[in-house]
Amino acid sequence: MYISVANRYIWMVKVLFVLMETYFDQFKEYLSKFGYIQPDLNKLVSVCEILKFNKGKIIFKSGVNQNHIFFICKGLVRKFVITEHGEMKTVNFRMENMITTGYSNYTEDFKPKISVECLEDCVMIGIPLTVMQYKIETYYLGYNLCRYLAEYHLLELLYFIKNIDTKSLLERYNLLENQFPDIHQRVPQKMIASYLGTSPVHLSRIKNFK
Repeated sequence: MYISVANRYIWMVKVLFVLMETYFDQFKEYLSKFGYIQPDLNKLVSVCEILKFNKGKIIFKSGVNQNHIFFICKGLVRKFVITEHGEMKTVNFRMENMITTGYSNYTEDFKPKISVECLEDCVMIGIPLTVMQYKIETYYLGYNLCRYLAEYHLLELLYFIKNIDTKSLLERYNLLENQFPDIHQRVPQKMIASYLGTSPVHLSRIKNFK
């Protein structure tokens, strides 16, 4: 059956609209934990935008001003730092239904402390930091969101340091698998090894041991 160009275009627009609504609903569900009610959710979402990034895209670069924080609708990213010896050290991963940022100060310079790279083609919702700042200053729910993010980032860092210092490599490996069950299908082994603080060869031995 022949479909005219105009009808095909209309169909594509409808599909795109449905996808956008699905992504925004996903984001609203995440935000609901901060006490937002529907009118508040609609107001915040109205100033956000859906963005697509290709695999390999650096969405935050350490020391370079960021304009957004991102909610991941689809895809996976890694957070990394460059050591004084020029080594790229993976410090965490983020996937669907998680917020990712470069650990900047949300109310002042907006300069990330780490870099973030897309390990897959990603779809994200961008929350402008100027909006976050406005919400902090004028609206207690915005304050709640930023407070949660600050607390979450702090706990994430403490969790990382504690595990490195107190848990065995096998225990850290198991924790990572519990948090990201399909990580071995989505992330190169050398990056997983970097996060765990070991070599790819040693990581292979652990996988074979299990």
